[in-house]
Amino acid sequence: MDEVLNLTLRAAVHDRLDYLDTLVGKADELSKSRLADTVITQLTSAWRELLAAHEPDEHGRCPACSAPRLFGRSRCTVWRTAHSCLIADTAGRSRSGRHHFRRRGQTP
Repeated sequence: MDEVLNLTLRAAVHDRLDYLDTLVGKADELSKSRLADTVITQLTSAWRELLAAHEPDEHGRCPACSAPRLFGRSRCTVWRTAHSCLIADTAGRSRSGRHHFRRRGQTP
């Protein structure tokens, strides 16, 4: 049952992202403006919540990505992805569409 629920949730999220990509690419300016008014707030809230769950502990380890038995710091993929998507991606590359990392042979 958990597997079915997980697959359903993942499909719904991917479908919503695909829908937003379509709107950004094909919608008129008024629709894009309305979309920005709502979706940007939702996305920034989602990023903040996700990053809070991956905030490093006093030893610099991500509690979600670091196994307690490992010594040293484990690089948190969530923070690397956030930096890549929000900060470092200034070269104008298109980063839209389902599984864009995998299609390009990249990892998040």
